[in-house]
Amino acid sequence: MTQTVGTIQIASLAKETCGHFKTGLPCPKGMWLAVTQFRLAANGILLTDAFIKTSQLWPDGSIKWLLCEGLIDLQRHSVSDEIVLTLEAVVSDSPLNKLVSPVNNNDEALSLSLGSGKTFTINKAKPFQFVTDKHLSSSFDIVDINPQSITPIAFSYALHCNNNEYSALTVEQKYEIRLGSDKKLIVETEASIFLSTGTVCAHLTMRNPSAASHPNGKWDLGDPNSIYLKECCISFKGKSLEPTLTLNSDDFSSSEHEELTLHQASSGFENWQSPVHVNQDNVNSLPFRGFKLYQPDHLLLSGDQAKPQIKISNIGSTFSIHVDKFWQNFPSSAHLTADSLSVSLLGSRYSENTELQPGEQKTRRISIAPFSIQSLQVVIDSAWLKNASVLPFLPSKSCEFDSLIKSGIEGPSSFYQKRLDIDEFGWRHFGELYADHEKALAPDEPFFVSHYNNQYDPIFGMLMQWLLSGDPRWFELADDLAKHVADIDVYHTSDDKPEYSGGLFWHTDHYVQAYTASHRTYSKHQPSGVYDDHAGGGGPGGQHCYTNGLTLHHLLTGYTPSRDAALSITQWVTNYYEGDGTFVGALLAFKNSDIPGVKNVKTGKYPLDRGTGNYLQARLDRYELQGCDSDIEAASYIIANTVSPTDDFDQLQLDNVEATWFYTVFLQAVCRFISLKEQRCEYDSSYQYAVDSLTHYANWMAVNEYAYLDKPDILEFPNQTWSGQDLRKLCVLHFASNYLTEAQRTLAEQKAEQLADTIFQRLSTSTETSTTRVLCLMMQNGHYSGFKQAARPLSSTSTQKGQALTEKSNSLSFLLSYLIDLSPSRERKQLVKRFPQLQKWLGKP
Repeated sequence: MTQTVGTIQIASLAKETCGHFKTGLPCPKGMWLAVTQFRLAANGILLTDAFIKTSQLWPDGSIKWLLCEGLIDLQRHSVSDEIVLTLEAVVSDSPLNKLVSPVNNNDEALSLSLGSGKTFTINKAKPFQFVTDKHLSSSFDIVDINPQSITPIAFSYALHCNNNEYSALTVEQKYEIRLGSDKKLIVETEASIFLSTGTVCAHLTMRNPSAASHPNGKWDLGDPNSIYLKECCISFKGKSLEPTLTLNSDDFSSSEHEELTLHQASSGFENWQSPVHVNQDNVNSLPFRGFKLYQPDHLLLSGDQAKPQIKISNIGSTFSIHVDKFWQNFPSSAHLTADSLSVSLLGSRYSENTELQPGEQKTRRISIAPFSIQSLQVVIDSAWLKNASVLPFLPSKSCEFDSLIKSGIEGPSSFYQKRLDIDEFGWRHFGELYADHEKALAPDEPFFVSHYNNQYDPIFGMLMQWLLSGDPRWFELADDLAKHVADIDVYHTSDDKPEYSGGLFWHTDHYVQAYTASHRTYSKHQPSGVYDDHAGGGGPGGQHCYTNGLTLHHLLTGYTPSRDAALSITQWVTNYYEGDGTFVGALLAFKNSDIPGVKNVKTGKYPLDRGTGNYLQARLDRYELQGCDSDIEAASYIIANTVSPTDDFDQLQLDNVEATWFYTVFLQAVCRFISLKEQRCEYDSSYQYAVDSLTHYANWMAVNEYAYLDKPDILEFPNQTWSGQDLRKLCVLHFASNYLTEAQRTLAEQKAEQLADTIFQRLSTSTETSTTRVLCLMMQNGHYSGFKQAARPLSSTSTQKGQALTEKSNSLSFLLSYLIDLSPSRERKQLVKRFPQLQKWLGKP
């Protein structure tokens, strides 16, 4: 049976070109077995340059998510301004083991036989070194640096079949490039190569894996472990390439002009000199506005945003070379000669050095094709998405907050306009959200630079808005942001202390400018004592942990860095709460047991706050990505050691709002745990315990909760962020009402209705509503009706209540448990990570 699964809008695209798509498709539980093969069609025409693979399974072994990738000839498949994608399960009549493999694999290289008769070779010794028929070669190069060594770390490939023929090959490579005695660059590539034409669609990641020094908890540019790069680029060489560049409808040829240079030095917008672009000296030193195209000693063209189309010819063949988001990721450049071409991926040889901070990375998307190629976005069919039931909290109807949320993509306060306000462009900043609400204490500052770093998970909120509306602007924002967060906001190192390594950096500090902190919270230039309990220094912390959006982004796009970032954050936050497994870590955990916000190892109890709620969400996200039941078991343990069906609310002091407001963040995570157990049809003690705990809190909320701004005098900053947080109460009350008695349900629904009216009235009349933080809270929590419909209460013949899955903690036994398996080498390694000053005696990690 043929299923309509999605559409592609092509009204604004160039239909004489080819389109590339890569999309995740959810599938209903039990519909297809994992071994099922499929045919994918566009407007009824079978797609040959495509493949489909299973990416996630339901607990019963059926397919939960498919990943579809391919090329579409827009002239052939577009009969209107919309392409309809259909999927059909088929029975294979030609076993794969009877097909002749197009791959020749040896120690040095992997060779592919293409449908055109040409040979495509992948060199295993160096990153992105591809050769087509020995005439045209590509490579990853670093300008002005001769690497001391290039060491392959990993190489893997997979062949993909479509319509009983091999259609594509995916290859992943990882390398360590030594740049000096103490500096190294990690380079990872992931490429899809379509066998009919040799078209390559890839992304390449460059990473500084070192740990930062962060003296006194400050994370400024100019770190001694930073790497300073002139330019990382993708290069092409061959005989008589004759590269041509089309810019602003004008064609320029290297054969005509001998040598061509395109240099995008800044965004080209009015605020291009914004302090968002300061270097380690706290100075914006960008040389000029926009781009310049020139040949030696002669300017050919200048402008604001360059969108180059580059082609090269080789032995009668023409290739189109495209590096995505060229001007947005400035400084960018392209250099063309008669027999060579280079396009920058990070930095430009014509700008100042680019500082890649410790734990920072950059990923760029590249395509090489014998035709012009453009990216296509598949919009999942709404009926198919609803039937798949993979997103239980996705509502089936609009809500009253939709009109307010829409200001995120339209009007003078949209996220697009906020980008322009402080010029949130450039390789490090593009995709990030401007935290304009932090300007509250300095409203007259012309530029107040503050970075949001995914607080309250706008990636997830934007993707949900896109799935609900189909508006491509929401996906564009989410996609740009996810790529920024995965690269810049996550601390990509294992060489710092476990409480920092792999974590998500906080948003830059409240109410002060970022200065040279970049996206890393604290700068030495920032004032101290700005607000109550102002830390003024530190690093990644458990209260700022968001994985839902990165997980969903990976499932919807197959983008590997989003998955890796979600898994990295989950491991980091696990280390934060559970320790690193060393005796030194156990001693520190024991010492810090009475500090708010961390797990008390003396009692085994977790704090009832947003940190534990985010930790619970992260474990559930890792289950979605990896399917390990250990994460479900860990989630039930966290719940049992955080809340109880018998909790004393007087003792909890939930009326102390500043100290306890985030209990609803945790309860939202409990709702998700209950929903997941219902998906798995698991009525057990952990399920019943979670339900009993949730209803215990919901009954208290139905009687005692109120809109926080009803009592502004008890709040340090009584702004509309509190109304945004009030939305969480609606989510909890609506979900919990499904498990209450009729009388209790009536009270809960009445309270939710009262709160909703108050929240909407306040947000719809406030100028704060269009600020970033409030918008993100509405995107994440405004569709509370989805919580109402998500519940599927399970029943059991057993009348026994669930029991708390707690373990009594004993201080002595806790410490002794770490001594049993003590490893001196591991203790030394973790000790010098925590206390770098010891490295002069004990060595580096």
